[in-house]
Amino acid sequence: MTNSPTGGTPALIVIDAQQGSSDRSDQMHSGSGSVPGGREAILERINEVVSHARAADVPIVWGKELHRTDFADYGAEFESSEPEHGLYGTAAERLDDRLVVDEGDMGPAEYIIAKRRYNFFHRTDLEHLLATYDVDTVVLVGFMTNICVQYTAHGAHERDYAFRVVEEGTGAPSDELHELGLRCLRYLQPRGVRSLEAVTESFDEYDGNPVVQRVKETGRVHPETGPVTVEE
Repeated sequence: MTNSPTGGTPALIVIDAQQGSSDRSDQMHSGSGSVPGGREAILERINEVVSHARAADVPIVWGKELHRTDFADYGAEFESSEPEHGLYGTAAERLDDRLVVDEGDMGPAEYIIAKRRYNFFHRTDLEHLLATYDVDTVVLVGFMTNICVQYTAHGAHERDYAFRVVEEGTGAPSDELHELGLRCLRYLQPRGVRSLEAVTESFDEYDGNPVVQRVKETGRVHPETGPVTVEE
């Protein structure tokens, strides 16, 4: 392991930065009143991190929490303190339009994954992508500090990844919840919460992921896809 603000071989994960507003029932409930400037400021910082990650040839995964409209996959979230959120067929199905991403024309080595639970690793193909790019550290931004960001960090820890949460790139409905989330994250991995400046500077110094560079050059992670032949 390393003390680097972005670890050894990082991937950037953007968590639940979906469309929605606080006065609509179809919101993706991602309040960020804990951060000066609120959600708008956090989205600007997410864009800043994304721009540095792209320039550094870092793989990027965009996550959305989405549920069926009959709530058949809602599970224990019926016990949650949150209002209903993340339903297919609502604004939450789309990433926030203030983000520097085009869902219809994703850049190379960038992916969108829908998840059903707070933990991004839970029954998704996230680990397949991380393995392809030989990732050892996940850099986390998005919503909310005390729920999906924290649970995803725990999921990473349980799978032997280091995590780096960008402190100014996450938010929660209150200062208390934001700070409690950060305290828990620092306890789990003391190097796991880093500043925006430290993370972006570290990306700028990174040599780039060679698989990302191959994808940008050729459009695929490997030059050959089969069939494999063996010469006797």
